[in-house]
Amino acid sequence: MNNPAFPIPTVKTVDIVQNESEELSRFREDWKAEVKRRKEAAEHDTDTPSESTEPSDWSSVASLNASSSGYATSIASVPPAPSTSFHASTVSSLSHSSSSAVSIYREAVVHEQRGDLEEALYLYRSAFRREPNVDRLYEREEMLSAIMAQQITSVSSTKNAETFDFSITPKAVLADNSFTMEDLSKELENTLAVQNMKAAVPHAEHALASRSLDSVLHNFPRELVFEPEDEEASVPLNLLPDEMIVQILKILDPSTLERFASVNRKARSVSLDASIWRKLVGETYKPPQIPVLTDGSSSLEYLFQQYLYDYRKLYIEHPRIRLDGVYIAVCHYIRPGLSENTWVNVNHLITYHRYLRFFNNGQVISLLTNEEQPPKHVIPLLKPTLRGLKGLFFGSWHLAGNTVVLSNLIDASARSLTYIDFSSPSSVADLLRPSATPTGASVLSSHSSHSHHAHSYSHGPGPGNSIDSSLPTIRYIFTMHLNLLSRPLGRWNKMDIVSYESVNLETGEVSPVALKHERPFWFSKVRSYSMS
Repeated sequence: MNNPAFPIPTVKTVDIVQNESEELSRFREDWKAEVKRRKEAAEHDTDTPSESTEPSDWSSVASLNASSSGYATSIASVPPAPSTSFHASTVSSLSHSSSSAVSIYREAVVHEQRGDLEEALYLYRSAFRREPNVDRLYEREEMLSAIMAQQITSVSSTKNAETFDFSITPKAVLADNSFTMEDLSKELENTLAVQNMKAAVPHAEHALASRSLDSVLHNFPRELVFEPEDEEASVPLNLLPDEMIVQILKILDPSTLERFASVNRKARSVSLDASIWRKLVGETYKPPQIPVLTDGSSSLEYLFQQYLYDYRKLYIEHPRIRLDGVYIAVCHYIRPGLSENTWVNVNHLITYHRYLRFFNNGQVISLLTNEEQPPKHVIPLLKPTLRGLKGLFFGSWHLAGNTVVLSNLIDASARSLTYIDFSSPSSVADLLRPSATPTGASVLSSHSSHSHHAHSYSHGPGPGNSIDSSLPTIRYIFTMHLNLLSRPLGRWNKMDIVSYESVNLETGEVSPVALKHERPFWFSKVRSYSMS
């Protein structure tokens, strides 16, 4: 049953108005009047606040949340109704078309869960025609509803108020479509729900657990155990307390952790412990994976707030460069050949590979090989000690949003560079310093915003700068920008080349490198890399 607070969309396959009974019609009118009365009472309480600021019912809770966080919500108790999901929102919070679109989108989700794919597809199309961003509005509504449910639970438990049916989930929608996700996370940090949870629990991250599987966990029984495949066999794992199992799971990598979680309900419940994913996020998201703030500190705490301390969701949805393998681009092109017979045309299919391997210290290896060097022979060689191969480049990398920036790519195929340690910034600085001029340095600095990666090494000769004449002369370096994608979500396994440029260190001239037959990079996990 649709919520009467929403405008009821006109759908050709569902005609509620014609089929409803007189009793349902009377109930609908009474319900509208009740919602209107509670809304006026909430507005009156907001204009004339009382001395007590503690909410006593759902309406006052919504009023306090709206005044503190800037989002308009309207929540009311629901009379018992068979097989009904309650969705409360304020009509004035969204426009008429947006409210109708969200209502239709919610109906489409229900039909899709029931298996009525044709009906769900029709409703999805109708919703997106009314509002192009209806999916985002629906997701924000679901997220706010979870926080509101936790707020109601906290308030009712502290005051011993009337017992509500929490299987009925209140819904809330944004009052202003111009809010971004960053604004949303910042505002929610100051809401009554989050503050109450922080006061009740020593660490807020344990209270704000992973919400991506809330609907699944809600249907789990309260008493969970590991069950054997053979009913007569025993399960020694049941003898371990959950705390010890959590400590064991912290040692596993994400793939092994998720495989363990798919064993049964008990394993899934234990694997969602916030401390496991917090440790994994802390080990993964550090510079150059995330930017460094102006004061020199890490931006990891800001990411925690942005994702509402949902560490598992952060690890899945936030971009990251994978270090446990190599990114490979398999490229092809056709080259005409020679034939002794004029009636026969000979064409050769040429295959070559591009490799990118990233290291946690900010170093990257780029290698271009032909078809005579298959990947199974090249991948074990991609180490910082690799030298002497044609098409080998060493450089540095950092991640800015979804953009991967490779800078200071130096051609390391020459024999004179055999003993250079490219992982050392001082070695690279000494290598680039003799060929740099003030003109080149100034042009380079204006070319890109990541000067601390690519151009901090370009200094001309001057007082205190000793030049080693035995070092080879580097005239050109290369920069590459790639777009990081995830297919499917959470893999972060694809890179598209956006630009590839060469920089003349003597003149500062930047020239694009022509790329005709390039293909995207796809990630391939290497077992020996993860062990190291």
